[in-house]
Amino acid sequence: MFVFGHLGITLGLFMLLEHRLPALKGRIDYAAVLFGSMLPDLIDKPIGRVIFSGTIDNGRIFAHTLLFFIILCGAAFYIWKKKNDMRSMFLCAASFCHLIEDNMWEVPATLFWPLMGWQFPSNPGPYDGILDYFQTLMTYAYTPALDYVFVSEATGFMILLLLSVRYLRQKYLLYVISGALKP
Repeated sequence: MFVFGHLGITLGLFMLLEHRLPALKGRIDYAAVLFGSMLPDLIDKPIGRVIFSGTIDNGRIFAHTLLFFIILCGAAFYIWKKKNDMRSMFLCAASFCHLIEDNMWEVPATLFWPLMGWQFPSNPGPYDGILDYFQTLMTYAYTPALDYVFVSEATGFMILLLLSVRYLRQKYLLYVISGALKP
């Protein structure tokens, strides 16, 4: 899964939770959710695919592990207790959604690192540098096909599009109601 899938599906999930659970109404920090939905990739892709492309050559390493999630939860819980700030908890939950969306249970050596060994599985791709890597990603993610990556990206894009239209519509209605804009 790539950018639209992680952002859209995670954002849609949290909005659904806020709608279904009255205790969460108005309490979710969506900036933290969006950042958390991409956090594992923001950490691991530069490290595994760019900096250590010659040795690790995998974009799912440290931040795609349960150990990272547990450390993140500990930090979030500490911040919540000390400052009564829930943002870090939402970031943590969104980061966990990222692991689920990436089907990390299919790569237990990474998910349970270091319990199953210190090495991360190598995932070499047919790349001739960083530009070729991004070109291959874009081609793979956005070529229409009924595979998991394309369907999740299309779903995430549609969720983001629908939420954007809803947001803009609400803003337009506020302008009309306030009299600042004539219908």
